[in-house]
Amino acid sequence: MRTYDDVYLAVDYYNENILFLAATSGELRQKILWAIEKGTLASDGAVRMYRTSQQNYQLIQKAITEYGIAFHQAAIPREA
Repeated sequence: MRTYDDVYLAVDYYNENILFLAATSGELRQKILWAIEKGTLASDGAVRMYRTSQQNYQLIQKAITEYGIAFHQAAIPREA
């Protein structure tokens, strides 16, 4: 069962930048396919897809913005 605080992310192949954000996996796939058709993905569609909570996404985005780090560094699980 899908929870309403899920966020779906498409990240470049090297896990550095968030390319797309969506509320559902279907919406995310459509955004990726549209970008492939338009030729706007540098990696020709090689992306990684993730699902996380809205809260975790906000923490990841904050770390990326404040510290200038890549997605793969910001998304590492932290000990509580």
